[in-house]
Amino acid sequence: MRALAAVAVAATAALVAGCSGDPTPAPTPTADPWAAWDSALAETDTESARWLALGDSLTEGQGASAIENRWIDLTRDALQRQHPVDGVAGGVGYRPGVFAVYPPDSTWGAWQSDQTAVTPDFTTPSLGYRSVDLEPGSSITYQVRGTDLDLWWSPGGGVFRYAVDGVEGEPVDTSAAGASDAAGGAGADSSAGAVSGAGVTSVDGLESSVHTVTIGVDPDAADGFVFEGITAFDGDRDRGVSLFDSAHSGATVATFAADLDGFLSKVAAVQPDLVTITLGANDAVNTSPDDLEEGYLALVRGLKGLDDPPTVVIVDEFSSDLASLFDQSGSSGDYAAAVESVAEQTGSVRVSLGDALPADAAGDGDITSLLSDDGIHPNDAGAQVIARYMVGLLGR
Repeated sequence: MRALAAVAVAATAALVAGCSGDPTPAPTPTADPWAAWDSALAETDTESARWLALGDSLTEGQGASAIENRWIDLTRDALQRQHPVDGVAGGVGYRPGVFAVYPPDSTWGAWQSDQTAVTPDFTTPSLGYRSVDLEPGSSITYQVRGTDLDLWWSPGGGVFRYAVDGVEGEPVDTSAAGASDAAGGAGADSSAGAVSGAGVTSVDGLESSVHTVTIGVDPDAADGFVFEGITAFDGDRDRGVSLFDSAHSGATVATFAADLDGFLSKVAAVQPDLVTITLGANDAVNTSPDDLEEGYLALVRGLKGLDDPPTVVIVDEFSSDLASLFDQSGSSGDYAAAVESVAEQTGSVRVSLGDALPADAAGDGDITSLLSDDGIHPNDAGAQVIARYMVGLLGR
């Protein structure tokens, strides 16, 4: 079987100040919070504009009937149309090994087409904390459209194998010592190195079509490994607008702050120009406004402390009618003030979910027509309303 032309690379691990355990210093807010994203959008013909969508179920798409109906997917498609690149279709971007959405409103969470003995992993710091653990003898298969793929994995495990359309690549050693020994296929440009926080194996030069990607661990292997997800580019690896899904249904600020350095190492590997954040509603059940502000500050300061600080857009979940649907340990006004304070202290953009999902969007003053059957999460119509608002905001 011929080998794939592949590259196993150490993903860029531009760790933020404080990853050694020291407190992260508060960065000086930039004069123009949109500068990073505006600069990226101006260069999409020759450079990529990378958007990382971080958040809870509102961003992951709970309530949407299909993955393509999520507001982040609708917004990505519109941004790719607004900033077209000649000859580039544009891929879906990064998707995790497994989703955290749930039925009956959203039944598309298991996007893998086949799997054997894999376990969802919501504890390893990855984009969205949505990986899968593969033990010896296990495998997982996805259907992915694109010309170029990045397979994301966590360092410190064993050796895994992968194949695209039945064509096997070279085995990848995810162990700290073995990562530097990984090699590409015969005749391929290949490079690798010890990985700090993030590992990526790249497969380039595919036809622009749907490909079958299988990842597995040999039955007699000594160790398994953690598979994090796949980035699918369709001609847009280095050009155009790309989306990196880093949301998790049920997530709180503490979800991402539990291993903040580990999470930020994955974000640094993406090198995002824009990070949108929808968090807070789940925190409010057991967290006071003051504690929410403290945790939120640490997260945003970490993002702002990256070597190439992105534009950060905080979507205030307490400024809409949805806030009254969640249990809270304080008033919505106090939580909204905490979120606004975070934006002011970090030089971030703050927008209102109430503006993105207004109660009268359906023309009847009743937000329930925009919600799924659970009465909490936006349905397809609600996702379209949010997407229209975000396209206007992010399209610039």
